[in-house]
Amino acid sequence: MNDRVMVTIEILLIIVLPLLVLYLRGPWPSRGAIVCMVTIPVLWYPLYAPIHELSHLVGDYLVGARVTEVKLIPRFWLGEVARAWVASEGITHNWQRLISTGFPYILDIFSVAAAIWLVRKHFPKTAFLAGFTFMVLCLRPLFDLVCETAAFALGGKGDLYFIDRILGNFLTWVFLLSAIGLALVCIVRVLQHYSVETGT
Repeated sequence: MNDRVMVTIEILLIIVLPLLVLYLRGPWPSRGAIVCMVTIPVLWYPLYAPIHELSHLVGDYLVGARVTEVKLIPRFWLGEVARAWVASEGITHNWQRLISTGFPYILDIFSVAAAIWLVRKHFPKTAFLAGFTFMVLCLRPLFDLVCETAAFALGGKGDLYFIDRILGNFLTWVFLLSAIGLALVCIVRVLQHYSVETGT
């Protein structure tokens, strides 16, 4: 399957569809919900790659690597979907490579954990803040995990390929499936939160 078609399907299923369900369940007027449904996926698109790559940058600094090149934003206007990167040198040990390469996925887990905590405490009430928080803390991590896992399963040599070489196939898949499962549980919890609040 063409990469662009696959990514488009992933965006529709992982970003757009859950947002639609959120706004159908939520207490907000239709007009405001429609504006949010248009705005939030548009905001997700330029945020996704920089958040992922900045996470690598943090991982590099944590392990003492020297960052030599950074490209945070794909050239969307030229049709690039995910051509961003952080290049570094000075990584000589597997533990350094694991932290540097795996830091975006650690951020994904922390984001989902933060969303689960917010649902228990005080998830935003306004239409835009609820949807934006849902996107940043729940949908963005799920997209990151699913998109990278799909590429890895299809033989891609991105982050997960290098993580697999360090952890081994079994541990890599246990981590991925557990993280995806946690993100899905988080999404269900948020949607249930609004279902309970609106009495539906």
